[in-house]
Amino acid sequence: MKTLRSVILLTALLLASAVGYGQQRALTSTYPFNGLLLNPAYAGSLNVLSVIAVHRAQWINIEGAPVHQAFTAHNSFMSNQVGVGLAFTHDKVGVTESFSTYASYAYKVHTSFGVLAMGLQGGFDQRRSDFTSLSLLDESDPLLNGVVSKFSPNVGLGVYFANPHMWAGAAVPWILENKTMDLPEGANSLSKSRESRYYYVTGGVIFPVSDQIKLSPSVLIRKQEQNRWSYEFTGLVIFEDIAYAGLGVRNSGEIVFLGQLILNENFRVGYAYDAATSDLGGSTTGSHEIIVNYRIKLTNYKKHPQCPVYF
Repeated sequence: MKTLRSVILLTALLLASAVGYGQQRALTSTYPFNGLLLNPAYAGSLNVLSVIAVHRAQWINIEGAPVHQAFTAHNSFMSNQVGVGLAFTHDKVGVTESFSTYASYAYKVHTSFGVLAMGLQGGFDQRRSDFTSLSLLDESDPLLNGVVSKFSPNVGLGVYFANPHMWAGAAVPWILENKTMDLPEGANSLSKSRESRYYYVTGGVIFPVSDQIKLSPSVLIRKQEQNRWSYEFTGLVIFEDIAYAGLGVRNSGEIVFLGQLILNENFRVGYAYDAATSDLGGSTTGSHEIIVNYRIKLTNYKKHPQCPVYF
């Protein structure tokens, strides 16, 4: 299996050398419940302290498949005029492991139509690849020997608008296109591979069907430079403002089943299952994602009538 991992990894690196860019940022299926991972302007949007933990295991049964964990926290300050947030993530794909830490700041403008926020974020990524754990076809390959690490600072920005009936946002969370590895000059174009810049557009609405049922369709559009557009449509049904259940469809050929349950005024839990409908579906049983959210009001700010309720 290690030899197979070597072949897969080498193939991926060769493809990266041809393009010069690669996918570095994890995709989460519970994005409607955790906007801070996509947009720094989301910080403080709920007018309460919100702490979220996420665990995602992608492509079960495929060795070296991505595993993602994230921890986010954000709250509003200065009479709900300012939002501050923190996001910590951990990703592991094959022999490569990365950690990131980002702080977010959002300034909010309250209007009669909703709350408009403008956000900034800054932080860093720490990436480490341990090629010594591989059984290489060519042990003398200078590109796949030893341990390679890279520290990369980055910045991002975004805008976010929300009211109790809809939300919309656009963000470029990581603007700088840093090198992914520090390799000797002349070690072919792999030494020039860089992080891709991402562009996110999100939006959703709430449609009351009755006093007990509401519908919440949403969309996530993601553009990675040097790569194709990707999008995801999600439809949620909200029962009694307590239970969320829905379905999502990606243009990458995955169907997402997701839900969320509000246990009490402080705790809510969610789960998402991604079923692969492409050729990959024959090798994996899918992807699983769990999210736990704790919310508490730390300050006695009067809730603005246009603050969001469902997202």
